[in-house]
Parts: sequence; C-alpha cells; structure tokens
Amino acid sequence: MISFIWSFLKRLIMADAGEPDEATSLVGISLTGETGCCHDNTTDDTSLGFIMVDVSSITVKGIREAMQNELDALPSSFRFLTKQGWPVSSGQEDRIQVKHLINDKGVVRIQPDYAKPRIGVVTSHDNNALGFVFLSSLNLSISQLREAIVAQLGGSQNALCGDDSDWMFLDRNSWPICRQQEEAMAIIDIIIRACVRIHFCQKFHQNIDSPDVHVAEGKLKAFPFPDMEVTPGTPPAKKFRTHSPGPLMSNDTGYQVSQSYVRHSMRSLSPVPPTPKSGDAPISPKIIANPESAKQILISYVRAEASQYALDLKQELEAQNFSVYLDVHEIFCGSDWQDSLNFAVSHCSVFVPLVTPRYGETQWTNREVKLADVLSKFIVPVSFLEMWPPRCLAIQFATTQFIPWKLPGPGMKHTEAFFHPIIEKGVDVTEVTYTYMWERPDVAMVAKEIGKRCNAEAKKRERGDEDGNNKAPQLRSYASILPRGVGDLVIVQECREGKPLVVVSVHPKQREYASELVELFEEQGYEVWCSLDVLDDSAQTYQSNTNSEDSSDTMPLEDSEVCDITNGDAMDPGPLQQFAAKADEAGVVVFVLSKAFAESYTCKEQVFYCETRKRVVPLVYEDFEMPGWMSMLIGTSLMEHKKREDYKDSLLNRVKRSLNASSSDIISDAAKETEISKSVDYVCNRLPGEKCVYISGGTKFFYDKSEEICKAIGISLARQERNDITMVTGGFYGVGETISGSFFEERKQRKLSTNVFHILPRKDEQDRSAQTRQNHDKTFQEVPFGKTIFCGDNVRQRETIVSRVFDICILVEGGPGAAHEAEEFCWSDHTVIPVKCTGGSAGGKFNVPKKIFEVPRGVSKEDWDMLGDSNLAASNIGDAVARIVKALQTGAAAQLTRMKSVTSKRASLVSQHSMIDTLT
Repeated sequence: MISFIWSFLKRLIMADAGEPDEATSLVGISLTGETGCCHDNTTDDTSLGFIMVDVSSITVKGIREAMQNELDALPSSFRFLTKQGWPVSSGQEDRIQVKHLINDKGVVRIQPDYAKPRIGVVTSHDNNALGFVFLSSLNLSISQLREAIVAQLGGSQNALCGDDSDWMFLDRNSWPICRQQEEAMAIIDIIIRACVRIHFCQKFHQNIDSPDVHVAEGKLKAFPFPDMEVTPGTPPAKKFRTHSPGPLMSNDTGYQVSQSYVRHSMRSLSPVPPTPKSGDAPISPKIIANPESAKQILISYVRAEASQYALDLKQELEAQNFSVYLDVHEIFCGSDWQDSLNFAVSHCSVFVPLVTPRYGETQWTNREVKLADVLSKFIVPVSFLEMWPPRCLAIQFATTQFIPWKLPGPGMKHTEAFFHPIIEKGVDVTEVTYTYMWERPDVAMVAKEIGKRCNAEAKKRERGDEDGNNKAPQLRSYASILPRGVGDLVIVQECREGKPLVVVSVHPKQREYASELVELFEEQGYEVWCSLDVLDDSAQTYQSNTNSEDSSDTMPLEDSEVCDITNGDAMDPGPLQQFAAKADEAGVVVFVLSKAFAESYTCKEQVFYCETRKRVVPLVYEDFEMPGWMSMLIGTSLMEHKKREDYKDSLLNRVKRSLNASSSDIISDAAKETEISKSVDYVCNRLPGEKCVYISGGTKFFYDKSEEICKAIGISLARQERNDITMVTGGFYGVGETISGSFFEERKQRKLSTNVFHILPRKDEQDRSAQTRQNHDKTFQEVPFGKTIFCGDNVRQRETIVSRVFDICILVEGGPGAAHEAEEFCWSDHTVIPVKCTGGSAGGKFNVPKKIFEVPRGVSKEDWDMLGDSNLAASNIGDAVARIVKALQTGAAAQLTRMKSVTSKRASLVSQHSMIDTLT
C-alpha cells in the first residue's frame, strides 16, 4: 500500500515539474508515400517529429489525437501503417493495438489518405514517371483508367497528348494488354507498388526524347494577346481608388471559399503567403504561383448542370490550341481549392461562364463570375437560357454579348432549337423537365465563335481600342473585398472626388421612407443616390417574383439582338447599367428590406450584384419572412431594424464604419469567414471517410409515418453493399436522432464500424433545450451514441459549415431552420434529397428552394417519385433513399475517372496554319 502511494506521489511531483513519468515513451512519427507501404523502404520517409505517450495504455485514437495536438505539420487526413507497412482503414483502428503500429525503431509511420486512390504512371522501358491520377476505385476497368490518364495527364505530358492508341498497359507479367482486353480487366490486376506501367509503340520510342515533342505548358503561343505571347506575365496594373486612406484589406473574405472544400485535402501548405498585416505591401502575384501554369481560358459552370458540357467545350477549344482551365482537371486532393481558382481567374485572359439556370445561384459560380468582372476579364458567356440576361446576373451581364449554345434550324425560333421537353403521360405540363442535348457540331460552333471573339479582342487591345471589351475596372470608389492572392492591383489611396457616396436600394412601396433616409444621410455630409431615381428617368417597373413571365429587364432570346452570333449588338441596358455605375462608385449600399423588396426580381438583382463587391448595410423596414436567397446573400446577424428607437444613430454609425476600410466591422467580417474555413477543415479532419450523408429535418414528428420512414432510411443505408457510408447529423432530436440511431444499431448488429457523427456548435445563446441537450449555460452536451464534434459559434454558423463539407443532405419534414439548411446546401452546389411525403420543408413549405425537388442527374426518376408517394410502405421509401444516395455517390466518384478524352485529338495533329485559319 505504501509503495503504491509513493508511486502515485512520485508521478504527481514529476507531472508538476513538467517531467515525463516513467511510463511515458517518445514515439517518432514519419510520413511516407504510397510506395512506402508496399515494402520496408523508409529512405524516402519524412520525419514529422515525436509525441510523448504512455504506449501501454493509449489507444490508436489517442495517438491520433496526440499527433494533432503536438505536431506542427500533419496531413489533413491520414491513415496509419502497421509495423509491416500494411495500411490501416478507419474501421480497423478500433480493433488493433498500438504495439502493431510502432516498429523496432520506435516510429509510427503514416500515409496521406486522399479522397480517392492515387496511382502513379510510369514507362516500361526506363521507369520514367509521367505523373499520377486520382480514381474512385481500384476495381474500375483498365479502359476507365485509360480515360482518366488521358484526361488528367494529357494536358501536361506531351507523350500522352497524341492518339491514345500509341501506348498499352502491361500486366504483372509484363505482358501487353490490348484495347479489346481492357474492359475485362480491373486496375487491381495490373497495379504494382501503387503504379501502373505503360508501353509506348515504336513511333513513340523514336520521338519521346525529341525536343520537338515537349512544349512547355506555359508558352501560350496560340493566343494572340500581346502581353501573353511567350510567357504569361503579370497583367497591366489597374488602379482603384478608395475613399479612406486606410490599408488595403486583403483578408480571407469575400470571394474566398473554404480551404477545405476538397475534403481530405492535405493540410494547407499553400504557396500563398499569410494575410498581410496592416501596413504591409500588397501581395505580389509572382510569389503566389508560377505564372507559366496559368491558362488562357477558364470555363466556369455549375457541376450539377453542366459538367459534361464543360468537358466537351474544353476538348473543342484545345483542338484550336488554346490552353483551358477546368477545375476537375486542375484541382485534385492535396490542392488548395480556393487558391487554385483565385489564381486561375486572376491570370486567365478569357472567362467563359456556361450560363445554365442555376449559374450564379451557387456560391462558387457567383464568386468566380464576380471576381472575373472586378478584374475586368474578357467575359464570353455561353447561354443555355430562354431569356437574357439571367435573373441573378442581370446587372452584370446587361451589356455583355453572349453566345447561344445551339443554332436554330431553318424556320425555328431560338427557344425551339434550344430545349427538348420530356413530357410523360399524365404529367402536368407546368412541371415539364427540359433536357439539354449539346451535339458535337453545336459545341464546335461555340468553340469557334469563342476563338473569333478572342482574336477580335486581341486586335482591339493591339490598337488600344478602349471602346472594345477591354473595359475599365468595375469598382471606381471602393475596391471590393478581394481574395488573397489577387495582388496585381495597384490601390491608389486617394479620396473620391467630392463627398462619399451612399446608395440606398429600396422598393417603390417604401418611396416615402426612402426620402427620409436620403435626407438623413445628406445631413451627415454624404452624397446619396436612391435606386428609385432610376424610375424617375425610365419606364422601368419593379417586377415581382410571382410574375416571372414578363420583365422589363430580361428578353426572350428570339427577340434579343444580343444573341446574334456574327454581329450582335447589346441591347440597351438602361436602368441596370445606371444602378451598376452608381453601385460601383459607392462606398456603401444600404438595402431597405421589406416583403415587397423580397418579392421583387429587380431588388433581388441589385442584391446579387452588390453582394461581395460592396460593403452593405441591411435595414429591416418591417417584419416579414425572409426568403432563403436573402439570408444567404445578406445574412441575418448584423441587421439594423427600423422598429428600434435608436435605430437612426445605430444606422449612421454603421454607415460611418463601413466607409472606413480599416474599421472593426470589416475586420470582423474577415475573421468570421476565416473561422468558418478553419471549422470546415476541423470537421473534415475528424471524419473517417468521404461517403458522408448529412441528415436534416424536424425535431418533432407531425406526419404519422415520419418516424417509421426515418427508421427505414437508417436501416437501408446501413445495409449498403460496401458498408462505407458515414452518417452525420446536427445533433438534434427527431429526424436526425431517429435515422442515425437506426443506422447505428443496424451496423452494430452487423459488427461493422458504426460511423455515426453529430456536429453541434459549442453553444448558442438561443434556448435550444426543446431541440437538443442544452445545458443551463447554453453549451451543448454530447449525443449518447456515435461521436460528437463541437464546431461553430451558433446553430446558424453550424448550418453554413456542414453545407460546405457534405455533398448530400437527406431532408425529412422540418421547419424554417431545416429550410434554411437546405438553402445553404443549394448555395454550396450540393444535393438535397427531400422525402416529400413527410411534409414541412421537405414538402415545399417555409420557402424551401424549389430546385431541391428537381431530379438530380444520374438518379432514377422512379426512385425520386417514390419519395412523394404517401401510399408506399416505409421500407420501400427507405430503400429508394438508399438507391438515390448510392447513385449520387457513384456519380460523384466517377467524375474524375469517367471523363471523356479531352486531349486525344489535340492540336498537335493540327498545323499552326490551320489553327490561325480557324481563329480568323
């Protein structure tokens, strides 16, 4: 007994002295690659440091937590290797002991765990490495591997740019595999030490070392822009003026997206330096990335609507010898998503948005097109719409000529050529789904027209023609909040000529109140311009969302001259251009929010234009139900309210702070976005796999079959063939706890890793005790089953975080909160699966986005319709949900591997002379 007490006191004294106790061991941590786990070769391992742990009692989970707490550098997602070099899956970590990891040198080896398997490609005759590709599975066919190699490596390895029949795969015996055999064999049949070998035919053996074969990717010889003929350098400096002499705010805000949007990416070792402190010089683009990696043309698109169109267009543009940036080819795991996109937009010469119905209504397309506009890029939209300009981008595209995606046949109107309705028997014609069938001749026509416009723009630049599309910067008073890395702008710190300008955006029904605001701001010495001034100078009327058939600021394509391929002149933008000019010049924009404002398309266009570009102050005029798009663009936390007695003083202080570039408000906004990015990264680091499904819905059941349906969904998902789904909830009672609970129990019965996670904020000042387990101090308790991750400052911020992390959300019942969560997922271009028969937000109430009811690509319409059939058994609905989830995950996984060959018919087969003929 005495010895036990002495031992305990000795450990306590050593702990107080900061000394490790006798049971603590030093365990080294080293990082290896894919080939490192195939044999006992540690020569290429990288030492990450060591941790101090008690190896006799610590678990594998404990080692992972100790590494995250004690090591400075660590991959965002990694897996352990046993002492023999065998990789440990997340499901095996609970069943192995620490002694299985530590080798005889006292080292634990880890390996980056990318979202997809990564496979090296080497030549057979000299083991020359040509690069690597990401795939969804090693069980894919070899023909699919060929498609991935050509798509992912064809643009950077000249040896793979020609006819893909010039090379063959070799199996483990070094036997060549002919094309007819590739479909019958899987990648796992030929992979050796994480690599596959390819054998070039004789003609490539003769030419592979020829200097003529290799052309540096950065030499943009095909594009005639004067400043990019040999090496794309820094664009000519553009001057912006700010009213305030304060420092340029180059924070992680505005256009910047989450660093962890690509789940399981490596912890950021970004080439972009940290955000500069106040007074630092602007970031030079030369230290961000090698300019030679820039591409001439960037294609921007909504993945859910236009991923295949983007691939087809890239192929045609590359056939003209243009270098083309497409995110699926350029951004893979290990890349910083927002840094890559910002660099691509900043350094491209031509920005080509594929304007489908949702373009601009997702976070990423909205920010990409605005950044291109702010940087005065040459924008060539390809329209897939019946009306122009698109609603959410009407102001930005008011004077922009577009290219229609399809030419009409003889005697046909444009809309008759564009859209092919699929009308099934018994289907209401008001709910007809339109399909887009982009045939190869139409794709070639669009690519050729893009080339012509690029050539014409280059000639205008050579002549110094300022009347062309080389327009002046869009922000003439206050630079918008630009993303980090966009450092090629010279900011001239001088005051605006005259007084600071305040723009008031308001609906005509509040005209009298608008006059009061104008007078209030003018008394403070500001120049004020009201959006209603447009009405005084034009015949424009504010269109309501409920009357979408007629609008003065959009035109049917058959009536618009702007769609003329050869010599279209932009239609008179009128009020749209007037608002853009004033908003660009303003230091701050005040939105007067009301029910009429929320229902007005014109007001919505103004909000879309100003969001991110300008500093805005939302002022709530009356109580009304705020639609999802408004809360997404403006937010709900920092609003001024007319009903408050002291609102005028508060409003004036808010405007004054907004006009100060170095004010705490601006810094606070930057800090919030940075915090969300860190939170996204934090969540991703703690999830075991990529196939995550998020659950949203009501905290109580109102439909009599909802609880039974929830249990059936959980069971059906737990019974998926590969058993690799991870279930994630918001930690609330009701739908989330019921689905995850049945999923948990079913997997436990099957002796599988339960893979259930709950994400809750650390606390929320609002009383949430009826929704979840909340303590008296407003903090939250852990959910009794699964693992709980605490992340975010409140529930609303938690909703933003999960919408950026997860690709799929299942929605059952739900009120306004669930509807907002669905809006967040749509804004992030992710998929919501609404179980429509349960009602609530899943049934279309609470202003839930209508787009969630559209059948996603790759999903069976029969399965989708089952979600709204209240006569079906709960088990049938559960099985339908499971099939939909599987189809969506299969489609997402195949996106990197089942690509069309975009480089097999490259311009290496076309002479320079024919390329010039095509452009001219």
